[in-house]
Amino acid sequence: MTSATVDFFISYTGVNTDWAAWINDALEDAGYRTVVQLLDFTAGGNFVADMDSALHNAQRIILVLSPAFLKSGMTNAEWTAVFRRDPDGSRRLIVPVMVEPTSVEGLLGPRTRISLVGLDSDTARRTLLDGLRPARSRPRSRAPFPGAR
Repeated sequence: MTSATVDFFISYTGVNTDWAAWINDALEDAGYRTVVQLLDFTAGGNFVADMDSALHNAQRIILVLSPAFLKSGMTNAEWTAVFRRDPDGSRRLIVPVMVEPTSVEGLLGPRTRISLVGLDSDTARRTLLDGLRPARSRPRSRAPFPGAR
């Protein structure tokens, strides 16, 4: 486990390992630096110390959001550790990426999510990367004229 600063720590539960791997690849292909358990926590290491280091060294956390994610005590501990640094969401440190239809309640409920539900791979990649850009910096085409249809 490295102690260098990374852009994103990817938080997920075991049933969403495939999504975590796909999100990691999309982010790394776009030039982001990531840390993700499936690649960065190796045999013989200290899982708790590795998790603490990942959370400390990541600028932001991506939540691979699914019903299973919300039921996991481990993922709850991960995002709530970041929550105290950004309780109102103004710094956008917690980025929920919904991979299955998920009803979100409590403190995580108001967070704006990136939804990949039902999208094909190319559209999902664009949606993910566009959602991570700062507001108003996203490339977009002109809005069509809504009148005289």
